[in-house]
Amino acid sequence: MRIGWLTELADAGLDLLLGSQCAACGAPGAVLCRVCRGRLPAEPIRRRAPLPGLGPDAPPVWSGAFYRPVAGMLVIAYKDRGAWTLRGPLAELAARAVLAATGEAGLSPSATLLVPVPSDPRRARERGIDHTSSLARAVTRLTGIRHGPVLARAGAAPDQIGLGAEQRRSAQTGTMAMSRRPRPAVPWPGGPVVVLDDVVTTGATMAEAVRVLERAGVEVAGCAAVAQTPLQESRQK
Repeated sequence: MRIGWLTELADAGLDLLLGSQCAACGAPGAVLCRVCRGRLPAEPIRRRAPLPGLGPDAPPVWSGAFYRPVAGMLVIAYKDRGAWTLRGPLAELAARAVLAATGEAGLSPSATLLVPVPSDPRRARERGIDHTSSLARAVTRLTGIRHGPVLARAGAAPDQIGLGAEQRRSAQTGTMAMSRRPRPAVPWPGGPVVVLDDVVTTGATMAEAVRVLERAGVEVAGCAAVAQTPLQESRQK
């Protein structure tokens, strides 16, 4: 606990020196102030609606928070505004969701592989970070659940802002494929996996990832995200 406080103080001092402010409320200081951190839920949230197009047996989806009022602003600041010190709190939210997914499936951390939804390579270069892979690495450190680059982008998806559910689903079709198997030291599915993304809205992106994995014979035990939008009815754990 003391180390955590020291880390928080060091981050706050650095942010003050750089003239930073809270990504959620705009208060000067740390990129996530204590008040906004306190507004994040302590328990993961299960998405009620199944992933689109996968039927009643679709894997469950868990998130660490609702998109509003805080988590969504943190995600945007992290991946689009270079607020990379937010990876810690975002990874904490993602880790809760991942552990909820493995717990629901009755899996132990050692028997599970975390598979991040692949970022668009062009956007990752523009941002200077592959945000889903970065989150997966941080979740691994928090949970002990290994992660692996099992999926790759096979095509770029258009910007989904303003698209309806069916349009999002159509836009994601064919955008992912199984990666060429990496070197032996990199984890690869030998059992069930949990898919990880930053935000789930309609579920179209996660559904495409699940379809590609299942077509390759990989068992998808669940899906996890940092946040989910309020567009879908969910319940608290």
